[in-house]
Amino acid sequence: MNKQTLQEKPHGTPYFPFESFSQADLTGSYFAPYHWHDELEFLYITKGSLTLRTENSSYALTEGHVYFINPGIVHGIFGHSKVSHHYALLFPMSLLSFTQYDMCQDELILPLLSQKLQFPYGETLPKECTEKLCSLIESAALLYDSPSPTTPLSIKILLLQILETLFLHNAFLTVSEETLFKRTSNFDPLKEVFTYIETNYMRKIHLEELSSCAHMNKNYFCKFFKKKIGKSPFTYLNEYRINQAASLLLKSNAPITEIALNTGYENMSYFIRQFKYYKHCTPSDFRHFSKHKEQSF
Repeated sequence: MNKQTLQEKPHGTPYFPFESFSQADLTGSYFAPYHWHDELEFLYITKGSLTLRTENSSYALTEGHVYFINPGIVHGIFGHSKVSHHYALLFPMSLLSFTQYDMCQDELILPLLSQKLQFPYGETLPKECTEKLCSLIESAALLYDSPSPTTPLSIKILLLQILETLFLHNAFLTVSEETLFKRTSNFDPLKEVFTYIETNYMRKIHLEELSSCAHMNKNYFCKFFKKKIGKSPFTYLNEYRINQAASLLLKSNAPITEIALNTGYENMSYFIRQFKYYKHCTPSDFRHFSKHKEQSF
């Protein structure tokens, strides 16, 4: 698989490659565009709901559940309810590997490192398993936000307890050698398309540019993209631009006209129409209401 700049940079630090995020969405507009990483990702939805989209599927992520994203999977996460909150833990499986070769390393860790065992989607796990996992993920996230000299050790213990819980419930999925070979040998053309959008959304983009990234003609590319993603290339591009604009509205005091230009909109009226279509309010109202909600959250 040709994995290029759509890949996120490793999370955490080389000394402790672990990172936790606490993500609150107060406007129903959460947007993590398509990307991939070599790390595992554990999600715990504490409030509301989100939509997880992978290369081939779309899933509803609901309150009170945990979900797992295996390494190398292209995915995007999008707002689905007016208000949501989730924790995300990201780390390489190698973080939990043992230097001493023993039964744990041989029978439990190595199959996960080689991806012969993969993490389950999460939705169908038994209630007692889900409740335990929710507690462990939240504890790891809270520890990360309140560091101490023993925090890395405490987090590793919690991550190993997550593995223990999943093994106790026989939750891991077995992957065949044939599936592993196909997964590592297939080239996913959309990875380059998402990368191109991510690095060029601030200027005008033509369909020929996107189809060229995927090495397809324009007509076939449009059909292929819609089949995979569920929307046309330019619908996705507009959604990406508007979410970048929304982020700039919240993180800066830049004039709205400047934000429109910096996200690829030369026509202010068109920008406002698109913004209202995706966010259901004007850019100025979005900035005002979002900052007001953030103060009262």
